[in-house]
Amino acid sequence: MKNTNENISVNTGMLKTGSWKKVTGAVFSTAVLLLVDFLIIYTLSSSEDGINLADKKKLFLILLGNVIFVIFLVFGEKLSKRMQSKSFFKIADGVILVITPPVMLVFVQMISWLTGFRGRSVSTFTGLVKRVLSMKGFYIFTNLIIYYLLLGVLILIFRKIKTASVVFCYLVVILVMINYFVMEFRGEPFVVLDIVGMGTAAEVVGEYEFKIPLMLGIPIVYSIAFAQFLSRFQTLELGKKSKKNFAARMGVLAVLAAAVIVSFLPIMHKLEPVSLWNINKEYKRKGYIYTLTRETQYIYIEEPDGYSVEKAEEYANEIEEKKDDSAAASDPETITPKNIIMIMNESLTDFESIGEVKSNMEILPYIRSLDKNVKHGLIHVPTFGAGTARSEYEALTGNSMSFLPSGSVPYQLYIRDPEYGMADILKAQGYYTIAMHPNKAHNWNRASVYPSMGFDEFISLENWGDEHQELVREYVSDKATFEKLISVYEDKDPDEKLFTFCVTMQNHGGYTVSSRGSFDAEVKLNYDKKYPLAETYLSLARESDSAFKELLEYFEKVDEPTMIVMFGDHWPKIEEDFLAQVLGANRMSLDLVDSQKYYTTPYVIWTNYPSETVEEDFSSNYLGSYVMKLAGLEMPGYNQFLMDLKEQLPIIGVGAVCDKDGNWYATDDLPDNYQKLMDEYDILEYNNQFEKKTILENLFTLNK
Repeated sequence: MKNTNENISVNTGMLKTGSWKKVTGAVFSTAVLLLVDFLIIYTLSSSEDGINLADKKKLFLILLGNVIFVIFLVFGEKLSKRMQSKSFFKIADGVILVITPPVMLVFVQMISWLTGFRGRSVSTFTGLVKRVLSMKGFYIFTNLIIYYLLLGVLILIFRKIKTASVVFCYLVVILVMINYFVMEFRGEPFVVLDIVGMGTAAEVVGEYEFKIPLMLGIPIVYSIAFAQFLSRFQTLELGKKSKKNFAARMGVLAVLAAAVIVSFLPIMHKLEPVSLWNINKEYKRKGYIYTLTRETQYIYIEEPDGYSVEKAEEYANEIEEKKDDSAAASDPETITPKNIIMIMNESLTDFESIGEVKSNMEILPYIRSLDKNVKHGLIHVPTFGAGTARSEYEALTGNSMSFLPSGSVPYQLYIRDPEYGMADILKAQGYYTIAMHPNKAHNWNRASVYPSMGFDEFISLENWGDEHQELVREYVSDKATFEKLISVYEDKDPDEKLFTFCVTMQNHGGYTVSSRGSFDAEVKLNYDKKYPLAETYLSLARESDSAFKELLEYFEKVDEPTMIVMFGDHWPKIEEDFLAQVLGANRMSLDLVDSQKYYTTPYVIWTNYPSETVEEDFSSNYLGSYVMKLAGLEMPGYNQFLMDLKEQLPIIGVGAVCDKDGNWYATDDLPDNYQKLMDEYDILEYNNQFEKKTILENLFTLNK
């Protein structure tokens, strides 16, 4: 009797556990569907175009998907039991398992085709299906292999194929939706290395609006309905639950992982390289999962072709000889500033230098009016819409992102201690070095990076103080930030030399009215279509211009020779149609050379003492060295090399370089003389950033 009671108790417990899991799964899937429905309705209600016949058809498909989901949720289990009792449907579980990856491949590729502003040109569901089916057979095959491998791994982990299949469905949809929203928020696709920056991205994700257009809602809703179908109709299990079963599954998983590493990944890496400058096109044409997998080859930094410490030393000796000659020819009358202030202004862009902006007022009137004691022009940065720390890294270290994996953020992956660059060089020449940022110190890992770079002090939001905290939206304004710069200057010892590097926050993305505190846009655009995000951004940029004017007017009256540098880190992510108005074409339709325009921001190098006025364009990897050269400061050989390289290749862009005569070349198709220069740069940068044993420190720092 005791055993009977124990069996009843165990069975009851198992029943309760099983029922609880079913209820939890049903609640989760229903909540996800309701969230998607809410975002679809919210997106539709916020549209000013109204509902046309095509929208009604899409709404019908979405409603039908919801009905199918409810049928599977409420009646699916009963239908499944009836079907399983029929001998004809005995093989149904196997069929369902086999079709799961192909079905999800179709849904994922539908979402990929709808990602980015060009995805909006897909206006009909049949047109979307045709684009998905246009994928070449080779890529369909390779994507399916990856899908089956992923599903197999999940089956080994979860044992229950139903659970593994549902997790698989949600996982691949989440992955492709991450790319969709990253494109919406920053205008650049998601890449594998973006995973490292998720922490910083999470800090600002609340600033953006999540919207799901009707066409996008269709594959999402049906993928959720398909997952619900799997949860009801898939009954296979990989053996019974036991310790032996678990050990066997983990053993197979280990063997599978080893096989993939040893054979599959090397084969993938030998295939045609991924076009990183237009990777969203790769996601569409070659498959999202396939391309994402291919990106793993760029995670690890390999030695450049021909690299050796001896080769780096050979280049270093040549640089030192040239350095001695240039030092003898340097201008003894160059004024060395006692104060160097360098400002990287968040999202500052001079659209008026790119094309016509039909607005009621000039956007950067003061900056564009500067014509005395100033060097100015466009600086080419390595990122668009986000990735501030990439531009910052280039400017402060002199290293180029062109030799590093696309999507990587060196601040989070590659920084060493010490990290040689501008702060270290100025500190060696008696400057007290301060970094400033009116936001959280851990963003982009700056709290760890700045001390390694040689900054004596880091003033962040945590120790900013109660003064100079005026907000525009919910960010410290540029006006308040520049007042803090002045305060830091006024607090220094009169005999002290000061280098201050400041990263602003006022113009950060999230330009929707509801995303941040109230802000009245004074800039109004005159186009047939409204661009509220652009109007907000342009109004913010105009405030930056006004604040910069006040900063320069203050230092005009300062007796100590002072140099002030300001540049933008990247373009803002605003309406693509507005950007097309400025560029004269859709951004994604531009070729490699024309696409360089949207990697340009303005820069200004101003002095309160007499200096030559020059207008020129160059890339941000040269900025720090150029500032030190203009200041008449001593530079290590690496920085002198960069100044010599700037004379030959003033712009090292994204996938392309521009020579001194204005000729553009793709980086994988350079003339031999320019390829030799880039190879030399690559080898020196590798020794600087990645060499583990013999770093040529005398080439990169003055402290040795």
